[in-house]
Amino acid sequence: MSAPVSPGLRSGSLPLLVALMTLLAGLSLAGLTGVQTLANGWSGAARNATTIEIPSDTPQIQDRTSTLIQTLHKTPEVTAVQELSPQQVQTLLAPWLGEVSGNGHLPGLSLPVVLIVAHTGTPNLGSVVHEALPEAVVEEDRRWGERLNGLGSSLVACAWLAVSLIAAIAVLSVGMTVRRSVMAQRKAVEIVHFLGAADLTISSRIAGRAALLSLGGGLAGLLLLSPVITMLARKLAPFSHGTPTTISPEGTWGDMIVTWWNTLHVLPRMLLEELGALPLLAACLGWITAQTVVLVWLRRLP
Repeated sequence: MSAPVSPGLRSGSLPLLVALMTLLAGLSLAGLTGVQTLANGWSGAARNATTIEIPSDTPQIQDRTSTLIQTLHKTPEVTAVQELSPQQVQTLLAPWLGEVSGNGHLPGLSLPVVLIVAHTGTPNLGSVVHEALPEAVVEEDRRWGERLNGLGSSLVACAWLAVSLIAAIAVLSVGMTVRRSVMAQRKAVEIVHFLGAADLTISSRIAGRAALLSLGGGLAGLLLLSPVITMLARKLAPFSHGTPTTISPEGTWGDMIVTWWNTLHVLPRMLLEELGALPLLAACLGWITAQTVVLVWLRRLP
């Protein structure tokens, strides 16, 4: 039983298969991490902001707006109040109402006064605003945060479903590969089995070979995944506390490796642990699958 696991297939078919599965699983986990990071940033910003719109036809709009701003500054948990300039409001509405004209105005429109209120908790700003300006419209941005949390949860579920499907496909593929290998060396297996070799001994020999090939394929998949992970780390850098350094074209291989290592620190530790566990998980799946397939096949021998 010293022959390879897949003597009837091209050399390296099983490691190549596992490498591709590892690459797909790693891409799913990396995409999941990117979506979670963005969703957490968006929802966190949304939970701490409130938008107030004051119609342009409100009587004494300037004086009442100034009074409202002063009242908001005195409200507990309110950290900042920003009044958007007319140009900012025009730029904000331009994608829906048309491009800003050459004189800086949207034709035929009377724009409202827009206030952005930052706060640290969940103050009841609606009652405060409506007491001073009943005409104002208050939009609690935390509603969008809740929606983003729901979207993030659904994307997390989809990502884990994708990883589960990839694992199932990997198990089926490894099982078919091992079965074809056993069938290709059927005579040798039957001879060893009839000579008294235990089923577990035969299956463990083949399963060990399958685990080693799966481990090698998983490591190769991680190597193929490293450029994607590096790119993801650079995209996520603006959302973290640190910014990865750029790789100098004249840098040595040592400098490039150090820069790449520093870039990975931007990624969440959980993602790195999950990616590092992929080759081990592939080896475990290969061993369990091969062990099961060979034992079932041996039990059916006369």
